[in-house]
Amino acid sequence: MCENYKEMDRKRIMEFIAAHGGEVDVEEIIQGSGAEKLRVYPILFEEEQAGHLRVTARDKLGAAERVAI
Repeated sequence: MCENYKEMDRKRIMEFIAAHGGEVDVEEIIQGSGAEKLRVYPILFEEEQAGHLRVTARDKLGAAERVAI
């Protein structure tokens, strides 16, 4: 059985954001979504590029700090 763990994490992340009012800190996603922490930033980037979420705050290097759907 071959499971797509990235897609499972994508679902966890998007459901976590929706369940927490539609806007959360990325650190909250890492700590509470159940997604593999090394996949969170790449998935958020892909979802932003696809237009499924927006970054509402970035750190000084440009990484997402807060996202919203």
